[in-house]
Amino acid sequence: MAEPALRKLDRDLPRLDMYAPELRARLLAQRAGIKEPRAKPKLVEKPRPESAQGLIIAARQMLAAAAADRELAAQALADARIQAATIIAEAEATARIVISTGPVLPSVAAIQNAVAERYGISVSAMLGPGVSNDLVAARYEAIRQAHAARPDLSPARLGRLFRRDRTIIIRAIAGKGPKP
Repeated sequence: MAEPALRKLDRDLPRLDMYAPELRARLLAQRAGIKEPRAKPKLVEKPRPESAQGLIIAARQMLAAAAADRELAAQALADARIQAATIIAEAEATARIVISTGPVLPSVAAIQNAVAERYGISVSAMLGPGVSNDLVAARYEAIRQAHAARPDLSPARLGRLFRRDRTIIIRAIAGKGPKP
């Protein structure tokens, strides 16, 4: 009577006698509560040289392998030095081109610092959300000076640097005051 009840519980599982013999033995051991030790990998031992001649041959092989590794490392180092020299030469050539193109443009941060110092406020206050007349006047003047000093920057880029919408930047560049 217990057999049909057990079969009802494992309805979709294969019967134990359908498993491979090794798996069946392991499953029976698990059900009985016996822990089976896992199989350990077998260590493959290298044949040990029996004589002094064998030791000498093994040492010579190790020396030959070390010499080959040293040659490969020296070749890799030489290749790396050549590559580094090439990269440095390209960087110097690029630097010469950049230097010869014209004067260095002032940074927007330097312009912001100068205007903030002239107005006696901090840069964070000038870039912040404040809308007092002094802050807005300082902000608009800094935007105009940055646009005049850095024609390479678009209004959208200036807007990101001043934390403002580009329409505010365009209004400041046009010389209009803040919105009433």
